[in-house]
Amino acid sequence: MDASARILVTGGNGFLGSHLAKALHDKGHFVRIFDISPTPCIGGTICNEFMLGNACDLDTCRSAMKDINVVLHLAANVSHHPEHELSVADRHKMGGMGTIHEQNEMQIYFENHTMTFNLLIVARDVGVHTFFYASSACVYPEALQSSATSLDVSLREDDVFADGLPHPQGLYGLEKLISELLLFNQSSPIAFKIARFHNVYGPGGVWYGGREKAPAAMLRKAFSVKELGSNSFEIWGTGAQRRSFLYIDDAVDACLRLLASSNAGPVNIGSTEAVSVLELSRIALEVAGLDPSLIQFDFQVDRPVGVASRNSNNDFACQILDGWTPMFSLREGMKATGTWISHELCGLRNTLSSEMFHNTLSTFQTSHLINLKDDNIIFAILLPVTSRGIGKSQVLHNIKTFAQSLLETTWRDRHSAGSPRFEFRLYLGVDRVDVSLRGDTEITVAEQALREAGISPRHIAVSILDRQPGHVCALWRDLAVMAYKEGCDYFTLLGDDVRLLDEGWMRKIHAKFLSSAHDANLPVGAACIAFTDISFPGMPTFPVVHRFHMDVFKGQVIPEVFVNQDGDPFLFQLYRRWGTSSMVGCRISNGIGGSDDARYKKKCTSWTFSVLDQAVASTEAHLSSTGHACKQKLTLDVIVPSYRVQMSFLEQYLALQPSPTTTTMFIIIVDNPNSLELPLLQSKYNHRPDVRIRVNKKNLGAAETRNRGLRESSADWVVFLDDDVTPASNLLVEIEKSILAHPTAAGFVGNVSFPLANTVFKTAAHIAGVTFFWNIAERYPHSVDLPWGVTACLVVRRHDDGVIFDKRYPKTGGGEDIDLCRLKRNWNIQHLEGGVGFVAAPNVRVVHPWWAGGKRNVGYQRFYMWAYGDGGLIGRFPEVCWCDWTMNAAEWCLVAGILFFVAVTLCSIELCFASLRLLVSTILANVLHDAYRHLSRDARRLVDLPSSLARGFWVLAVAESSFVRMSSEMGRLVGIVRRREWASLGLKRFDWFCGELRGANIWEERVDGVQRVVVGLVLFVLLMKYGF
Repeated sequence: MDASARILVTGGNGFLGSHLAKALHDKGHFVRIFDISPTPCIGGTICNEFMLGNACDLDTCRSAMKDINVVLHLAANVSHHPEHELSVADRHKMGGMGTIHEQNEMQIYFENHTMTFNLLIVARDVGVHTFFYASSACVYPEALQSSATSLDVSLREDDVFADGLPHPQGLYGLEKLISELLLFNQSSPIAFKIARFHNVYGPGGVWYGGREKAPAAMLRKAFSVKELGSNSFEIWGTGAQRRSFLYIDDAVDACLRLLASSNAGPVNIGSTEAVSVLELSRIALEVAGLDPSLIQFDFQVDRPVGVASRNSNNDFACQILDGWTPMFSLREGMKATGTWISHELCGLRNTLSSEMFHNTLSTFQTSHLINLKDDNIIFAILLPVTSRGIGKSQVLHNIKTFAQSLLETTWRDRHSAGSPRFEFRLYLGVDRVDVSLRGDTEITVAEQALREAGISPRHIAVSILDRQPGHVCALWRDLAVMAYKEGCDYFTLLGDDVRLLDEGWMRKIHAKFLSSAHDANLPVGAACIAFTDISFPGMPTFPVVHRFHMDVFKGQVIPEVFVNQDGDPFLFQLYRRWGTSSMVGCRISNGIGGSDDARYKKKCTSWTFSVLDQAVASTEAHLSSTGHACKQKLTLDVIVPSYRVQMSFLEQYLALQPSPTTTTMFIIIVDNPNSLELPLLQSKYNHRPDVRIRVNKKNLGAAETRNRGLRESSADWVVFLDDDVTPASNLLVEIEKSILAHPTAAGFVGNVSFPLANTVFKTAAHIAGVTFFWNIAERYPHSVDLPWGVTACLVVRRHDDGVIFDKRYPKTGGGEDIDLCRLKRNWNIQHLEGGVGFVAAPNVRVVHPWWAGGKRNVGYQRFYMWAYGDGGLIGRFPEVCWCDWTMNAAEWCLVAGILFFVAVTLCSIELCFASLRLLVSTILANVLHDAYRHLSRDARRLVDLPSSLARGFWVLAVAESSFVRMSSEMGRLVGIVRRREWASLGLKRFDWFCGELRGANIWEERVDGVQRVVVGLVLFVLLMKYGF
């Protein structure tokens, strides 16, 4: 072939295909592999392009052959169960007597011939100039190979018609022969190269499971006997049957020579070194280091053995393939293959538990007979049925509608050739109370409805179950047990009022299970795949689990605690721990239920802690026992309570990306059901499985809205974000880094900054200290016990600690974040070994806008309400409170107010003026003292203040900061009074640092208070003396 050859290798990920593709690729040719198996059986780069697909589909063949001028057709029937694989090689099924026998021959014939026919049609259409076809020695007449004698049967290429009418070995051989004739007799300029392979073997081939060739089977048994210390060795037949075996390197060399030749007829590619199967077994035992004379051979004469004798005649091959002859003797090839199989066994020993490895070796001592019908992938449809709430006629209508949708959407999956074949079994459960669906005959009314819809009785199993009405999860459990015992592969949890909308959902879900296992390096089945429910977007309401799941939980699909709610999200969240939960784009509609009211009283259970934790632990233990000690992913949910529903901010959150080792869900709780932006938010993001959009029926406020987000979460960690912050693009990655660095923390305080202050009011807010704790993580970056953090960016560990946001605080916020942090911190330190408080996470950054763009009235109102709420902390946490030496501005103002009230009551003008002088002197004293503090004594503290305000206006900012502080003090006092928390009155103060910096901070506040009182008294005396 010249350098312009663009080669398509069908079955290129298989045994021979991988080796041949690599050889061509190494020679510099462009190679595209077209295979139904996603991975090659050998390592390294073996092609330029890969296309996953089924050659039994004509359109797929057209796509695969685009821009191709050379086709190497090596693909053949590959039906198998990938979950039974123990190595990559097992994905590439070759054949062998365990597969090619009379029970499977009709299916093999049909699928193999369909592939060849499709490829030939497309090759003619696109102008392929060379077509290489992998034929088989099975094309030769059985009559020539019927007796095993000391004289080996040497088969020449023209022996196919030695007896007149051809009579090849079974339909497999007949298909190969007819395909040869098809290629020979069609009229086109294509150059055909036909290779009749004789038992190719070597490293990378299938070595267990029923499709392995005899050399690999014998070597596997030999090494297993050695490992187990056994002396019994299984042989199919009497051992007298004779074969020749060709090592893979010799086969590849012959193929390359055939491609370069001008020969147009079939050519034997095999070895002339024939041995009996018994002799082959002895060689295998010697390769394994065993003495064959010490072994007891167990001859299984009832097993298929094929023809009695077959050997390749290579005279023609030597002539037209430039003197080709095999270079590897049988012993050399067996030794190389044995070394590879021994290495594969070592890999299994390192990944499997001792018990499982021992059991695996025991199964390796025997070969298996494959029935391809057993390879059908069976979906169990678990369908609880009830007429309650809608009546018998309506439920029967629903059943028929569902049945029709089931037949329509699975037709291709149930009838396709060449790819995994699917079937379904419908398990329908009726509780004993629902008499209307039981009927008076052996066939229930519900089953009759399914039959009328066209579902065969052999696909239906109806059970009257001893369950209470509406206990859907219990019905699911019972039906799953039945399906598990009957060998089903997938378990689909549905309802009786659903309708399947998209064709091909079985193959797509199966493919998703395979890709999930491959991506996560887990066994096939360690996943949960859900439909897309258009009635409840983004929610995994109808999940599918695999037999793996049933093995882990000993036949129980969901725990007993589930009654009729949450079984589906439980399954989804379970496998989310390994990143293998997902939704496919196969739609389903749900008539009643979902986010709306159901036909029965919903009974929810608490499952996101102990129930889920136990299930995770069981799954992890099972994975470890099977050699899949895959590390769990970190689970992190982002909770955003939103009243404003500002899309510009929400879109930024929903664009955040975690690292590959973290799975994240975004929980948006809309606290304004009348928001005009809500429809847009739902239309853009409802379809995403990692997004939950929930809408409160009425405005609940920040605390209760965040609590709903907590109830929706099942993650190990949650991060709270305000709905108007701008997060750093690496926010989730930085959170993960913090968690990994401090895995026993109660939570993490992120860094919240504000845009540069450019007005007097914004600068005053900073000076007054109301924004101090927003970036406390930056101020104390190494702290592992920060007192608290604002919920604008706060990460919290989810515990079953009963701690939620307390709704006693104002709806607009104020104190609830501190309350939550203190309770979470205390619980974590007391109950978690090595537990610490809230850790500073300065690299977890968000930017918070100035409220209403920095409008003064909005800012004052917000500061006042925050303080109104956080005054309640004094009574909640007396252990972190302290006693002041003097009253603050708000308390002095309260005294002035009381004096004024007394003056009015007594009609005392002098007392009235005294109260007003006290008020004025209090305000002036606070302003003057703050001016002294900020402009003189502590001026250094303002050096790094994030403000662009001109220095000439700083006096105004300092003065306004006093009013900001006093308004907060007033809000705190008013809140205490209105809540009648009389015990919190007096000189009690909440320590915002909760003791961490108590000494310096409290002393300074006490001194400042005394200084203000002194200044105030001086001013009061002056005002009393000189009047105003």
